[in-house]
Amino acid sequence: MRKKWLAVALAVGIGGVATWGMSVSAQADNGALESYTSALKQTKEAGSLTAHAHLELTDNQTKLFAVDGVAKVDHEQKLGSVDGTYVDANGEGSFQAFREPTQMVFKKGDRDLYRVMEAMDWQQQQPEQDQHAMSSAMIEQVHKTLFGSMEKWTTMENLPDGGKRVSLKLDEEQMPVFAKMLGPIMYAKIVERSQEARAGEAEKGLALKLPALQEDVHLEQVVLNATINEQNQIEQQTAKVELVGTDASGVVHTLQLTVDVRLSDLAATTPERVDLTGKQVEKVTREEMRSHWAKGGWRH
Repeated sequence: MRKKWLAVALAVGIGGVATWGMSVSAQADNGALESYTSALKQTKEAGSLTAHAHLELTDNQTKLFAVDGVAKVDHEQKLGSVDGTYVDANGEGSFQAFREPTQMVFKKGDRDLYRVMEAMDWQQQQPEQDQHAMSSAMIEQVHKTLFGSMEKWTTMENLPDGGKRVSLKLDEEQMPVFAKMLGPIMYAKIVERSQEARAGEAEKGLALKLPALQEDVHLEQVVLNATINEQNQIEQQTAKVELVGTDASGVVHTLQLTVDVRLSDLAATTPERVDLTGKQVEKVTREEMRSHWAKGGWRH
């Protein structure tokens, strides 16, 4: 179960920061958004980078779990590696992942088993220009339809070292209608899944127990920040999302998800590699991977 929550956390948290980048790129028509878009493009052109990520979820300031990881990516060589640690209700743990040109390798820190899955390369399935045109058009249309305009909530600050800080802050009143609706729905679904998993794995217990919010569930605040250095490259992105609601006993809960991603070694990163010679290896298909995660992750 723990690996499922790690996957959810990393996808929602780090993915949320990245989605902001795609969103503002779709409508960069003010100074702050133009600066961010320019820096985002410059950062992507580096080809390789190292990301130091920290993610934490709290309930009324009580930590539910935290994840720390270092990801190294080389887009040109199609290589990547992740080395992470986590703290949850069951204690501490670690995990590793490797992206090789033809396969993905996963390893839980306290196990000698390496799970290997064939890698999927989307760029081989359609021409790069068609892919870029499709993604840009889709992002722009989806963003305008679901989120509306964010220009007036985005600001830019010039920093003493020659860099810039671009920020987006949305309170409940400023939240797009889609976000107001989606937040509570997604949270309810996650709680439902966690309860189903707990019923099926009662002897093992859950690493994460979310409060079952029943009344006045809403997104309270979303804050996103990006720091751009004087070389016009993004060196840090942070996100804070607060969801508030009341449980059956009348207790008000404030769930806060925070993400901090720091980038370094642009155009100078070499991902870690894994040598499977003599290792215990289990080959899994993409369908098997999805099935195991849907059931709460591997138990061994």
